[in-house]
Amino acid sequence: MDEKELINRALSNREAFDEIVNLYYRQIFNYIYKRTFNRDLSKDLTQETFLRTLKYLHSFKGKSPFIFWILRIATNVINDHFKREIKNSKLMRESSRMSINESNSSSDDSTDYSILYKHIKELPTVQQTVITLIHFENKTMKETALIFGRSVAYTRRIYHTALGNLRKKMKKDIINF
Repeated sequence: MDEKELINRALSNREAFDEIVNLYYRQIFNYIYKRTFNRDLSKDLTQETFLRTLKYLHSFKGKSPFIFWILRIATNVINDHFKREIKNSKLMRESSRMSINESNSSSDDSTDYSILYKHIKELPTVQQTVITLIHFENKTMKETALIFGRSVAYTRRIYHTALGNLRKKMKKDIINF
């Protein structure tokens, strides 16, 4: 069954939507985890992503691949979460307590990204999103622009600005080491 047919069935059939969840869950969870580095939070945000996907499935127009549309929803869910955290003044406290290498991490998560993660979290949300999509999700600039809902030129500017900001933060950390 092709993707369009599955989406059309999912509009009226819960089992068809479950197929969509089964098809894309791992990819969405991995993307969210690479932004949060917290398994429990990632599970919650992945669930929220699929709830929003179900809610807005009728609005999918098919102008981009369906996975890009879901990744855009996931990006919005993540950004909404971090905005709430900032508003509640909890983000800084949680990020300082957060452990990158959780005891139940898989071999895929064995690399210690704690310093890089710390600096990525200090970037503006839009820059975090672009860096994550390109470097951790291996999306092209064009794919990132589609997911992000912006032009390739704008996305490229955000990407280069983010890399520059990240480079400055990393250099400062190395100098202070």
